[in-house]
Amino acid sequence: MSLALPHLTTILAFDSDQEADDFLTAHNAAIYTNVQPTLPPSSDNHWRPIVKAKPVPLHERVWDCRKAHPICAAGIQKYRVVDLKGQVDKVTG
Repeated sequence: MSLALPHLTTILAFDSDQEADDFLTAHNAAIYTNVQPTLPPSSDNHWRPIVKAKPVPLHERVWDCRKAHPICAAGIQKYRVVDLKGQVDKVTG
């Protein structure tokens, strides 16, 4: 499963895609399926160009939920709070 970064920005109420990407990066969860664009193969030359392609813009990135799940689950465990209350009800009779 995957989500577009602009959708994630809206759902998490960030002001911009850059802010959402910074948040994911800070928590080691910025795992995208399409960070580098695919270069079309050239028909006459089998060699790849030396110049690296520019990364995909943030508004076109797709977040990989499946690969980011273990990282997110570990982050949730840090803030898990368990409240145990032992109450005994008195029975009159």
